[in-house]
Amino acid sequence: MTVKEQNKILIQIIKDIIWCAVRYAHGRNTYAPSMVRDAMKQFKKICPDYKYHDAVIEPPTHKLKGMDFRSDYLDDLLDNY
Repeated sequence: MTVKEQNKILIQIIKDIIWCAVRYAHGRNTYAPSMVRDAMKQFKKICPDYKYHDAVIEPPTHKLKGMDFRSDYLDDLLDNY
């Protein structure tokens, strides 16, 4: 298998698991949201045309307070239209 074929497979694997990572991390007050956000930023360097759509992920509907940070929510990663 060539490196190009391996890269194509790896890119597809990443695309197949992005939704799981985003749904898991969205709204959590842990390191997970920033880790997913950073991974998505790196992935977009490799696949700048990649569009992520997810009807389940929504912005927070409550007023953020205390240890609840806007960056814990990953709806801004979506390319919904």
